[in-house]
Amino acid sequence: MENKATVVVGPPDDVGLRKVVVDGKPQGKVWSPRELLKVLHRAGVTSEHDIEWRGGDGTAWPAQSWGRRITGAVMAIGFLATAAICTWIGLKDSFDALTFAGRVTGFFFLFMAIVELIAFAAVFDYWRKRRTRHSGPALLFGALVEFFVGSVLFLMYLANRGTPSDPQCLALYIGLVLCSSWSLWVLCRRRVWKVLHNPGRIAVGAIVSTLLVVTNLAYTQVYLPSVSRPLVQGVSEIGYPSLNRDGTKMFVRVRMRLKNSGEVPVHILGSIYWIHVKLASDPKDKFKLIKPGELIKPPGRELNPEEEITEDVVVEMKNPLKLDYEAVTAQVSAYAFRQDRMTMEADYARSGKWRGKLKKEGKDDDPPGPLPANKEYFRYQSDISQSSELLNMTRGRERVTVWWLYRPKPVVYVDVTSPGEKKAFNLNDPKEQRRAVDRYGLAFVRGSMAQTPYPQLLREAQVRRPK
Repeated sequence: MENKATVVVGPPDDVGLRKVVVDGKPQGKVWSPRELLKVLHRAGVTSEHDIEWRGGDGTAWPAQSWGRRITGAVMAIGFLATAAICTWIGLKDSFDALTFAGRVTGFFFLFMAIVELIAFAAVFDYWRKRRTRHSGPALLFGALVEFFVGSVLFLMYLANRGTPSDPQCLALYIGLVLCSSWSLWVLCRRRVWKVLHNPGRIAVGAIVSTLLVVTNLAYTQVYLPSVSRPLVQGVSEIGYPSLNRDGTKMFVRVRMRLKNSGEVPVHILGSIYWIHVKLASDPKDKFKLIKPGELIKPPGRELNPEEEITEDVVVEMKNPLKLDYEAVTAQVSAYAFRQDRMTMEADYARSGKWRGKLKKEGKDDDPPGPLPANKEYFRYQSDISQSSELLNMTRGRERVTVWWLYRPKPVVYVDVTSPGEKKAFNLNDPKEQRRAVDRYGLAFVRGSMAQTPYPQLLREAQVRRPK
């Protein structure tokens, strides 16, 4: 008579798996009667054999397959989405970030992407046969990383934008936080860390590492930008005047200088100089503009530490003996931003257009201008990129506009907004530029004013007049 194999099905464990033993040899764990039949078939026995049920009969299958699959699918989607985000940020910042700290952060995001991929693979083991005892802790670490990434992106998104302009990104970050929170709740209820030898030490190490990363992000993204400002100095010098032979024209040379006296390279967004005279006959100190211009043309030029840009401008005054001037004044001003805080498109220097041409293109009010319709201006514009892909994802696309405005005294004004934002700016309100100053180290350079009495210039010119 043929001996029948002894089949024992153990009680459900804490996650619903039941251990199958055939003739004293473990054959694995199963979730359902269907999986039990597959195990018996591989062991060479048929379902007709008697089965010894322990901890419940053939109807005791607490782990329903659809619940496991949904739970595993949600976790897998969260891990895969986080891995994709970390990979994108890591690859971009590891090689293209403008600062060393940004590149280190990029490599850390690549490391977190690897952790998420391991967690993604562990999903298929933990929610099926659990052949690897450490698949549970792998899921726990993956959920912690997912929560960290989602929280950092969400908080930076809120901190960098007054009004969210990209609801898709916001929904993604919130989704990561909610998904990871739910995953942590499920995994903590199952106490997946029990298989680790020293879970307390591992938890302390994870907490310390997280604090170090958060501190690094706060230091590089908040502290350094607030204490490091570009230092660019502007100087104007009025040189010696000269007369032509018949004395009908006087020429005055004015030297303009911009120097980077700081420790970081900068780019000059826009610059302007003006030379005007004070009318001696006007009791209201009225000035007359005689020569404006751009000091650095085309704009966008890099200015390294201790580098200086110098330009000489010659002013011509006709019939100098008949002019009723009291003094000649010259000044230069410019806007500069830190090279390690943002980059502009390569065609920024060629984007300059007068208002007339912009009006023909229908772009004379993009963004809304501060001047009446009868005023003239020259405008540069370019999309900008943040110093790292992490900031690009939390701040979104932005655009810089530089206005070279003609008024009684010409002025340069810089505006940084999102491309779709239509908020008009106010030239007389310094708070309008506070956000750009904080984010990009934007600096307004107001050079020292050079002023010389007109009678003194005329006397010096007469002394130097050629015979």
